[in-house]
Amino acid sequence: MVKNQTYSAGTRVLPPSTQRVVPVFEHIAQADRHPLRKDARVLDFGAGAGRHVAEFRSAGYDAWGVDVQYISNTDGSVEEDYLRRVEPPDYVLPFERDEFDFVYSTSTMEHVLDPGTALAEIARVLRPGGLSIHVFPSRWRPIEPHMFVPLGGRVQSFAALRLWSALGIRNSWQKGLSGTEVALRNVQYCKTGISYPTATEWRLRIRDLFAEVHWAERHFVEAT
Repeated sequence: MVKNQTYSAGTRVLPPSTQRVVPVFEHIAQADRHPLRKDARVLDFGAGAGRHVAEFRSAGYDAWGVDVQYISNTDGSVEEDYLRRVEPPDYVLPFERDEFDFVYSTSTMEHVLDPGTALAEIARVLRPGGLSIHVFPSRWRPIEPHMFVPLGGRVQSFAALRLWSALGIRNSWQKGLSGTEVALRNVQYCKTGISYPTATEWRLRIRDLFAEVHWAERHFVEAT
């Protein structure tokens, strides 16, 4: 496997058509009876180089993004004027209260070790009646998408991770490392790089932040 090229923010480059998310989020919002207005103010939480910010802005939305750094391993970017930095673990958003109609994230929440804190900030900047949608891998996904370990979102003991590394399971950054080194790195990554709360844990964290919370897998599948 070839390591992905890294893209930095600075110019507007739309992601490939197969990686675009505006129609997906528009469909989910419409199906959830919260259709997005074309003049909506939108925030991408975990924007990277801003490829989806570029996509939303090109579709007519007033879109902005936040991230720890403005780089991405996937195609697309946006002008830095539309990006703002945030810092873990508090993720204080540099925006006023009730500023956005729609806040979303894609493959970001599994990297937030305290999602309750991040979602509290999202709730703060979201206008009354606003919508927030977050797409992230299931903890029971057959192959964890960062380590490539089977059931790695749930089974994270050293023994299990060492077994898979001994069988040759590697991501593109681990080629050439010994099985023990891969397992040690994956154990550390499970502690500091990924987080897979249960559905109950999600609800307990956010039930007091939003008026309505539910899973929308069916609408996501319909849109993709």
